[in-house]
Amino acid sequence: MPAALKNVGMLNPATRVLLDWLGIAAQAPLPEFAPQTFRARHKNVYQGRHERRVVFFPGCFIDIYDPQTGLDMVWALNRAGYEVIVPDAFVCCGLPMIANGFWEDARTNAARNMKELHHWQQEGVPVLTGCPSCALMFKSDLPEYFPDTVQPGQTTALADAQAFLLDCIERGELRIPKTPSPENAPRQVVYHAPCHLRAQGIGLPGMELLKNLPGLTTENADAGCCGISGSYGFKKEKYPIAMQVGSALFETVRHSDAPVAASECGTCRVQIKHGSGKDCLHPVSLLRRHLERSQDKI
Repeated sequence: MPAALKNVGMLNPATRVLLDWLGIAAQAPLPEFAPQTFRARHKNVYQGRHERRVVFFPGCFIDIYDPQTGLDMVWALNRAGYEVIVPDAFVCCGLPMIANGFWEDARTNAARNMKELHHWQQEGVPVLTGCPSCALMFKSDLPEYFPDTVQPGQTTALADAQAFLLDCIERGELRIPKTPSPENAPRQVVYHAPCHLRAQGIGLPGMELLKNLPGLTTENADAGCCGISGSYGFKKEKYPIAMQVGSALFETVRHSDAPVAASECGTCRVQIKHGSGKDCLHPVSLLRRHLERSQDKI
């Protein structure tokens, strides 16, 4: 079904009343389906020739709702000298299924994903993701819930794409201009660290990536959870709780001098925009804006 019809069907006022009756809050900020998925658009991207390769696990949010962020990731990795592979064999990490009780479906996806991950590990190709929820699922939940899907001795963790790009900067593969980009790029950003990122204990690579951009002031919101918790905050009986949980963050973003917020998590970005009124982008999208618009010769 075309995305436009899905959006009309999901987002028109009459449907929202029906969905509210079924348990999805009428006020909840349901994201729109993108006209084309990230996977479909990626197939048409000319990446140039690169000797090095990485695999990108986009996650469902980027694939279905926010393909531009996935394309920004491909652009940044290409600029660092890597061809980006997006295998069709990878499927949903299973987190939404587990959160809503569909354990057998999650097990089926886990088996498929572990098999594909093992293939690329055997090839020696790094497998990255820009989604902290998917990363935590692979790293901690899948081996705990479905250990039989994991090959003996297999590492289930995906590499954090933002940390990978930081390493690219350190190695000189991704060159950052020495002077600020033009005025049409944001000069200040307020950053929110998703709960699923903090749970991994790997620091805040997305924020550190932004701090590498000259002329961009990055403020850590440090104001707790946004409240959305996957699909939790969309549910009618949970929506008020989710908004209350996220109220400190919304207030911090709203009163920040920054015109835009940043966060790696797709549903966090939706919730922050809903609660604060400010746009919220993935750190890699801001990275691309600054690097593309820079006039510095690097």
